[in-house]
Amino acid sequence: MKTSFKTCTLAAALILSALSAHASDGKSQQPHLRAYDLPDHDPIGEPPGDATPDRTVDITVRETGSGYMLFDPDALHIENGAVVRFRVTNSGKLDHTFFLGSFDEVTENRQWMQEHPDMTHDAANFISIPSGETGELIWKFSDVTNLEFACLVPGHRDAGMWGVIIVHDHLASPAGY
Repeated sequence: MKTSFKTCTLAAALILSALSAHASDGKSQQPHLRAYDLPDHDPIGEPPGDATPDRTVDITVRETGSGYMLFDPDALHIENGAVVRFRVTNSGKLDHTFFLGSFDEVTENRQWMQEHPDMTHDAANFISIPSGETGELIWKFSDVTNLEFACLVPGHRDAGMWGVIIVHDHLASPAGY
């Protein structure tokens, strides 16, 4: 049985709707937290302070004619301890975001954005990129881990706008990355 993109998107929307209904059951909600601010947080790194970037990674954001939304590239290898400038260019027709976090943090923030679509994000690991513009995010990676980056505009990650970052020790670095 072949499943269409539209069917998958509808199923994802229904699941998110159910999660949203469950989360807003009248119980007190925890305030929105940033993992890198918490003790014993998921190891995503931190804002670099005055450190100069070791490298720049250019990422293009775009939509396809068939309805997919993509980051290109969508998989990155970064050396532990590196300070990286992400230069994200939105070549699409829609406004997008770039959010860097642990897999759990991305899931939590996606749900938060579903519940509060007009909220303004104020975090060092997040940028908004209007159509036709370029934004920059500079980040220091301080733990060997796997991270995710995603667009948090409701529905965009479901349409394919996400990627992974593998933070590795120098010796584990694959050739050419």
